[in-house]
Amino acid sequence: MSKSSELSVSPSEPTVHLESLDDGAIAVLTLDDSKGTNVMSPGMGDVYSRHIAFILKDPAVRAVILRGAGKNFSIGGHRDMLIDLGRAGRSEKELHDFMLAFYNRWLQILSIPVPVIAVLQGDCLGVAPIFACAADMAFADDTLNLQVTFAGLGLYPGMALPTLLARKVGPNQASLLTMTNEIISGREAERIGLVERCMSAGAAYEQAVRTARSIAASAPSVVKLLKRNLGIKKTDIAAELEMSAEQQARDFQTDEYRTRVANYLPNYYG
Repeated sequence: MSKSSELSVSPSEPTVHLESLDDGAIAVLTLDDSKGTNVMSPGMGDVYSRHIAFILKDPAVRAVILRGAGKNFSIGGHRDMLIDLGRAGRSEKELHDFMLAFYNRWLQILSIPVPVIAVLQGDCLGVAPIFACAADMAFADDTLNLQVTFAGLGLYPGMALPTLLARKVGPNQASLLTMTNEIISGREAERIGLVERCMSAGAAYEQAVRTARSIAASAPSVVKLLKRNLGIKKTDIAAELEMSAEQQARDFQTDEYRTRVANYLPNYYG
């Protein structure tokens, strides 16, 4: 892998940077919408998926780091997209197919055969907490504000988030996170096991690099086998992905959802 690899996108498009460290042993994916919110749009998801496809073809990669540019990791899906999904006249099949494709873009992380380290800071909202669960390990810093917002919108969580949360922190903590819209700090996320470590502000990425270098120094065949045996397989959550796409398609068509989403994240959207 070259030192820095960028797909061709216009300056106004959200993008994902792909860079490498240590002669290609460590790949670094950075979500960057140039606005400091790193909204998980279909467009950004397409760039992210193409970068992962590139990583999968590179035998030099021993570990992957995923982070967000700026002060926030990601505020999840854009409110305009969420409002549009609730527009009258859309069929359940159209909504189901859109959501399933959306999940599949972002869950390409599960296809990476080497360890993935997520670095979380600032706001990590909506569906963005999926990366604390889908990565092999997650580091946070003291600025983290993590919130699963689906129930507050009248929307069942997508991307198998309930199951992946329960796998990582247990069903009771998963219930607390998904049902209450509670915001938790990096220290609380560490306490309940949602992230492996929480560090002082700005220190999580450096820790991720140190950990990735330790992984890269280990025997690659052993690390890949450990990843295969300990990691999440997409086939394990396929049924839930289908169910949640069906349920979200129904939820998008309710008046309750339309009312709630219109006022979503006022600090970002006014």
